[in-house]
Amino acid sequence: MLIKKKTDIVFVLENFTSLAEWDAIGEKYYFVFADRKRGGQWTLMRYSDNRYSIHGRGNHYFDENEWFFEELDQVYSFLWENRSAFNAAVKPLTIAN
Repeated sequence: MLIKKKTDIVFVLENFTSLAEWDAIGEKYYFVFADRKRGGQWTLMRYSDNRYSIHGRGNHYFDENEWFFEELDQVYSFLWENRSAFNAAVKPLTIAN
């Protein structure tokens, strides 16, 4: 499930639930990967109504709230911009399977 071209993002989002962990309390799927720009981590979340959000945190910052994407194109752009870090987090999962 690596992102090598923009069309791979569609596949990733369609199969997000098989890649992500389930948060029963928040009732959402989530996937954590590096935030290389700020030196921390991103958490990409998907709710049951197919809304996506992100949250970032690191040693020197903590986003107070989740940021919800208004349009699916914004999720595509976010993943494309962060594909290297996303792929680095996905690679160990693909090797394990």
